[in-house]
Amino acid sequence: MMLMTISATQSVYLTLKEKQTLATPNYLFVFTQRTTNDVIAFVKLNATDISAHKERYNEFSIVTNTHFSMEGEYHYAIYEQTSTTNVNPLSATTLLETGIARVVPASANEFEYLGFESENNYITR
Repeated sequence: MMLMTISATQSVYLTLKEKQTLATPNYLFVFTQRTTNDVIAFVKLNATDISAHKERYNEFSIVTNTHFSMEGEYHYAIYEQTSTTNVNPLSATTLLETGIARVVPASANEFEYLGFESENNYITR
């Protein structure tokens, strides 16, 4: 599961090389909101893969407020393609990965420890 925070730049780690058929593909990211079915699609160029070991994993930086306006759960699909601008999955070459992405507000990652009650009273019969 991909976890992203609104109003943040997120690094996402993927394994796209396994099914890749193009030598230097660009990647089409398609996110579909699971409640509203709104579709968000954008292209990440091959040069934006910041992974130190591209043969093992891919790492991309995503600015969440550029693409996501609402929190929630999304189904995502990532395709390879030669185009740098195409956002239509039907025109992409190969589906490389699918999964669930959760987009949460920044405050969802913050919590305050309030302690715990150490005294427990049990009634036995």
